[in-house]
Amino acid sequence: MESLIKLAEAAQSFVLKNWYSRKTFYSVLCAYGVYKVIYYTLLDPLRKIPGPWMARFNTFALGRANVTGDFTRYCLDLHEKYGPVVRIGPNRVSDCKTKDFKKILATYRFRKSANYDGFANVHQSLFSTRSEEFNRMRRRQVGPAFSQTGLDSMDSSVETVCVDAFIEKLNQLVDAGHGSAEFNFFKYYQNVTAEVIGLLAFGERFHAVENGGHEITEWIDASMKNFGLSKSFPIMKVAMAVIPSLSVNETKLRKFCLEAINKRRQLIKTNKIDANQVDILQMLITATNTSNKKPLTDDELIAEMVTMVIAGVDTTSITMTWLTTFYMLYPQIYKRVVDEIRTNFPDKNHKITDKEAREKLPYFIATVYETLRLRGSVGASLNRDVPKEGVELSGYYIPGGTVVGMFIPGCHADTDVWKNPNSYNPDRFMGPDGEELKKEVVSFSTGVRICVGRNLAWMEIFMIMPNLIRNFDLSAPKDWQFSPTILDPTRDNEPLLPNDVTFATRPPANPDRDSRVVITRCA
Repeated sequence: MESLIKLAEAAQSFVLKNWYSRKTFYSVLCAYGVYKVIYYTLLDPLRKIPGPWMARFNTFALGRANVTGDFTRYCLDLHEKYGPVVRIGPNRVSDCKTKDFKKILATYRFRKSANYDGFANVHQSLFSTRSEEFNRMRRRQVGPAFSQTGLDSMDSSVETVCVDAFIEKLNQLVDAGHGSAEFNFFKYYQNVTAEVIGLLAFGERFHAVENGGHEITEWIDASMKNFGLSKSFPIMKVAMAVIPSLSVNETKLRKFCLEAINKRRQLIKTNKIDANQVDILQMLITATNTSNKKPLTDDELIAEMVTMVIAGVDTTSITMTWLTTFYMLYPQIYKRVVDEIRTNFPDKNHKITDKEAREKLPYFIATVYETLRLRGSVGASLNRDVPKEGVELSGYYIPGGTVVGMFIPGCHADTDVWKNPNSYNPDRFMGPDGEELKKEVVSFSTGVRICVGRNLAWMEIFMIMPNLIRNFDLSAPKDWQFSPTILDPTRDNEPLLPNDVTFATRPPANPDRDSRVVITRCA
């Protein structure tokens, strides 16, 4: 043993004396740099993909855009400059062609990329999992709750929140304001969607509407920012585990879900659960994993419930926020929506159901689709790993192992599909051609990993917005910094929109300032 130690010490001494010098270090570093330049210029299989020169070597610019919330603008600028397929890193490509989007998302062959691990909290979930088998299993377990049949069974409960509680709260605000009131629609839409997901996921209400808020929405907002950091810098997940203060809100959200799980288990144990209760938590607690034939663990349950809460609250409320913003910036479109709703539903006491909205409000529905297209709630890319055989996308061969980001906002500006993509024009979705165009809106993704909660999102929007517009007149506050006459030259002189930020979802950057509206009761 002594001889081995002496040999190791001698070898170490030789290396330090003969190789480890400042000159040698810089020589090796320089040689490595030259090798990298030669490789990425002459040998790299992605060298023909256009993009920023530095993207061949690192993802610093991409990481900065993710951290600052500028991801959407960053990628839109790159695609405008370089085309539909752009290199954004040594092993990463961004694609904004709709036909490529559908090709990639149509099959499990293109596996979710490693950045989805950043969205996993204590365990993989329906959203974060990269496993085809796990995804199929979870969809079977929770899918019935989000089917149209499952949602129809919750219709009256959802109506109580989306219509009764929300309209009553707005009436209280108007009464307190002696006939008019200003309210932050971003926050109130969050409150309503939080109530709905409380019912559907946990079987109970948060009373966020009546109380003007619930801390769960604050946890969600903070969690989305941390998820954005984790997906770009995986080391952040380690840091958050070591330094609890970095993930206080995620911890609170997980604790909230665990308490709900334990409460439900106690009700089941004491036979106090309603036999007719059908919600996501009940489905998951009584489910069995096909892999091990065992019930879901606490960590598995928490992971799914956290995912349901975040997805159920954030995306739908953001969609309605941008919809309301567009109404204020395009008064002629807003007037047409108002006329359609109030003509078809003249009785103020009648509560418009989502089914009635689908049947009688085609123009309103067209505005929702146009909002999803032009300012959808998701501003990020859906990243997929290219299988070993590679794939051709828009004339470029992409080798196996490359990460391809299917950039949703870019697809919604694809000029092969959309005429005048910068224009907010709901009429494009009217008539037979419009019905076909609706299939090109990919805000809920498409293919094998399409959003399981899309039916719930439609249900909420089709209940909340028509009843809001039926009962109240909306107008922009006098001090609002935006107007139909303040134009944006980068959008072909369309009205200037409030800034947005992207941490997976795409809310307004400053909702306290930019997401306000004045309401009065309609005549």
